[in-house]
Amino acid sequence: MSARIRVDPGGRLGADPELGTQLRPRSGAFQLLPSNPDFLLALRSPPLGGQSDRPRVVLVGDASGFPLSDLIAFLGQSRWTGTLRVHSPGGERAVTLQEGEVRAASSEDPTDRLSEVLVRMGHASRSDVEEALRDNPPSRVGRVLVERGLLQSHDLWACVSHQVSEIFQTIVLAREGAFTLVDQEPEDRMGPSLQLSTQSLLMDAIRKIDELQHFRQRIPHGRVYVTKKRPSDGKLQPDEDRLLALANGQRTVLELAQASKLSEFDATKIIFRLLEGGYATVSELKHGEVAAPTRGRAASRGAESEPAVRVVATFDEIFGEIAREVASKGMAREFLEAANAALASRSLSESPVLIGLTLGADGRFDARKVLDMYGRARPSLGSEPVASLRQALSDVMFFLLFQAGEMLESRADEDLARRVKDLLATLD
Repeated sequence: MSARIRVDPGGRLGADPELGTQLRPRSGAFQLLPSNPDFLLALRSPPLGGQSDRPRVVLVGDASGFPLSDLIAFLGQSRWTGTLRVHSPGGERAVTLQEGEVRAASSEDPTDRLSEVLVRMGHASRSDVEEALRDNPPSRVGRVLVERGLLQSHDLWACVSHQVSEIFQTIVLAREGAFTLVDQEPEDRMGPSLQLSTQSLLMDAIRKIDELQHFRQRIPHGRVYVTKKRPSDGKLQPDEDRLLALANGQRTVLELAQASKLSEFDATKIIFRLLEGGYATVSELKHGEVAAPTRGRAASRGAESEPAVRVVATFDEIFGEIAREVASKGMAREFLEAANAALASRSLSESPVLIGLTLGADGRFDARKVLDMYGRARPSLGSEPVASLRQALSDVMFFLLFQAGEMLESRADEDLARRVKDLLATLD
């Protein structure tokens, strides 16, 4: 552990006894630089140059003066490996990258724990989570619930992905505090095996942040209470009707999200629509409390164009590679059952391309059916339909890798990830 330096109110320095040992190789003159209040930056004058051993801090910065979204975008494009840590009054949060892709995220905020995410999203009860934690470390809580039949594998995947996404979004949103970039290889086991697209997470985070700033004009935070103002009139969407029925003035936005198995962002978005339509109101206090003043089918001939065929063929090979590795360990049946249950629940992707598809005994889709679904859905896939197809299949791939990581030894999991990466590279 690094030694600590203490600065008393009079500006005098105090230090841990081992500080002298750590500073001895750094003897010389240093210039103190103006910086964020959370930093003491000292620059050797004149500089000597040279490098230090890993792990090492290669970049420090002030989150209030530099957009972290730009930094993360650069790290993803440069295929950087290491950890970005953001130190703010709310605690430390970190995201770990391997060759530019997100492999893990952590947070000191108790609300970001997987156990809390499971309860908040309605996939596990508080009592079941506490029982699982009684005899197991926090890193095992999700897998223990799956083993006890209290949680489906695809629901665990959804919660872990949501947990990482929420931490990632909070880091991108940070407007105060200090950040450090540490040059180090990810640990062999950082919790659940995970690999998410940094670009997709970043785009989703930026979109949600822009939307959330708009929603905050009427819903300042997730602890306000929501009360039904008038009943549904048949014009609302099913998710709006469901939330409105629960809005009795006794639940906050966060509690409504939990009851509806929605993320805070999705619940906020729906409640904002209800407010705009005059169906609900929000308040800092529960309803009834005395408040002090506050505030068609058109299958295109291009459906089987060369790019789409190449994308489907490549991912088909990837899915088969993952399934073969799991089958070699004698766990093919449970692996495919979990994967097909996830596909049937549509929890992996909202893409219409995947509707009704299942993985066969070899772990692959029927390529002809995928291309047929792509042709049917192409008019609704936006201006870049092939990119949408690739994203849908990537979502399936990430879940399969997550599942495989829970079944394989660390070395086999890493070898499989390398083979998958090589296959993906053929598309680029």
